[in-house]
Amino acid sequence: MKDLADGNPELAKEIMDIMESGNALDERGDKDAARSAYQRAWDLLPEPKLEWPPLSAWITGSFYNLYFDSADFAAARQWAQKSLQASESDIDTGPLIDLGMAHFELEEYAEAYRYFDQAHRLGKARAFQERPRKYLKFYLEKNP
Repeated sequence: MKDLADGNPELAKEIMDIMESGNALDERGDKDAARSAYQRAWDLLPEPKLEWPPLSAWITGSFYNLYFDSADFAAARQWAQKSLQASESDIDTGPLIDLGMAHFELEEYAEAYRYFDQAHRLGKARAFQERPRKYLKFYLEKNP
């Protein structure tokens, strides 16, 4: 994994500025403008796109949040998978929970359980903090 700020600080700053703008637009409820900003940032990210932490994780996570909040769970699942691939840490449970949540909402319960189980093994119930309680409840009910 490489840090774009080391090799191309101008491009890294441009992407960060776009992402900050996109996040502000998302918070204001302008989902279309936020999605456009995230897409511009993603398009600027050099290939291979998932190997530029922390920018790749920020962009993929923002796309995930936008789509999940908009109830487009199939798109959220796609971006959660990319977010997991872009993660810099083997112990970060957030992308696992996100992916599990997307699968859960798509009624893909076996896959949801699989990702929730991986997150629970790493972080126990803490992995589910600040998430709707239904996800931990589902996991605990299915856990043998």
